[in-house]
Amino acid sequence: MIREAYRAPTQRVLVAIGFGVVFAMSAISVWLIRDFQSISDRVDHSQTIINMVATLRADIRRVESGQRGYLLTRNANYLNDYNAARQTIPASLDGVAAAISGDAQESENVAALKKVFTSKLEELSRTIELDLGGQHQEALAIVATDLGLQLMNEISDRIRAITTLERQHLDRLRRSADHVGIALFVVNLLGVAAISLLAYASFLLFSRNARELLASRAAVEGLNAELEHRVAERTADLEEANSEIQRYAYVVTHDLRSPLVNIMGFTSELEALRDTVFRRLMPPEAEEPAPVSEDRPLTELKGDFDEAIHFIKTSIAKMDGLINAILKLSRAGQRELVIQRLDLDDLVEVIAADFRHRIREAGAELEIGPMPQIRSDRMAVEQILSNLIDNALKYLREGVPGRIVASAQETPTTYRISVADNGRGIDPRDRDRVFDLFRRAGKQDRPGEGIGLAHSRGLARRIGGMLGVAENPGGGSIFTLTLSKHWMARQVKGAGGKLNE
Repeated sequence: MIREAYRAPTQRVLVAIGFGVVFAMSAISVWLIRDFQSISDRVDHSQTIINMVATLRADIRRVESGQRGYLLTRNANYLNDYNAARQTIPASLDGVAAAISGDAQESENVAALKKVFTSKLEELSRTIELDLGGQHQEALAIVATDLGLQLMNEISDRIRAITTLERQHLDRLRRSADHVGIALFVVNLLGVAAISLLAYASFLLFSRNARELLASRAAVEGLNAELEHRVAERTADLEEANSEIQRYAYVVTHDLRSPLVNIMGFTSELEALRDTVFRRLMPPEAEEPAPVSEDRPLTELKGDFDEAIHFIKTSIAKMDGLINAILKLSRAGQRELVIQRLDLDDLVEVIAADFRHRIREAGAELEIGPMPQIRSDRMAVEQILSNLIDNALKYLREGVPGRIVASAQETPTTYRISVADNGRGIDPRDRDRVFDLFRRAGKQDRPGEGIGLAHSRGLARRIGGMLGVAENPGGGSIFTLTLSKHWMARQVKGAGGKLNE
């Protein structure tokens, strides 16, 4: 018991720890993966900013190259490249400003970059406008100054500053990503190690439980063998005691019958003697009956004498019926069962044929439902069902057309054979007592000794079954014979009785 009490908490603790480890690993892994995803998003953002400012540098150089090419060659094709690149620069500047709006230092750099770009674009536009206005030398003079170079150098410085900050961000993000990767690897490694340890502990616990289970099974098998041996011994003792009781009942009924026969003989002699005595005492018919005493005439005394003899005969007949009933029960218990395959449809049809005349006289009907095939003792089943149908016919309600229904229902472990009627019914207080020997329920206006149901229940027990009664919802009673499939299977294996296919 201590081991069992210790083992169950241990198993539950291991399972709880296992779930806890898996949950912790999952939670930490999800958190680290989300952190890694956030770092990856910020890396993409920084790389995008670097690419955007690089594009701005390329665009301003294209604009400047287009301007100088036109001024040197007076070829209008250079203006096409100048105008195309110049139109994309404002949108690119706005894009960079929007991308780094959350960083104060870079926002300052972008603001300065916009200002320088504006100055550079104005300087380039002025030279183009002067040249287009016929002032070619004035435009070249502006180009010859250091203003354009200074503006380009300042643009490069601002772009370099932005790129440097973003690369610093990238370095920090890459280090953070490396830390997250290492943490994720460590968590998974620790989780795998913990799960492996738990699996090993579970294996050890399972092995121990398996050994204990095998030992327990061996102990249970030993106990079962011992129990079966004891049950066999007790069964043998009970069978011997039952046989002794049956022999005792047979002897007692035999001994009771001897004095009963003598009483019956002496009663017959007393009845003959009564006729002789009263014939001598009675005067001829012409004369008045002679009084025996002042209070009682001879004819009254003869009537009392006849009534006493009638009571004696009635009691003798009743006593003889009870003795015969005990003998019948005793002989039934001694009969060896013959287990065979039974088709209950055919069996109930045979019983119905025996009762056909009584059914017709009573104005009743017997309905037979589908019946299964079983393995049991034919005589026992036939006696039980015959007695149930006989009782149903015997106790019909007056003024109500009798209806008796014999049916069967199969369950995974039993066969339930029912006989339902719409007769008088049985008071709930008497439903258990009607199976007692010599006990009858309700109005005693039908012949019988009160042994039919007791005998039927005894037969049901002998064939591994049970007989019970319940109220019929439509009025009357439902008697149900429940037979065990397990008992039938035991008979097939030779556990008891004779198997007759």
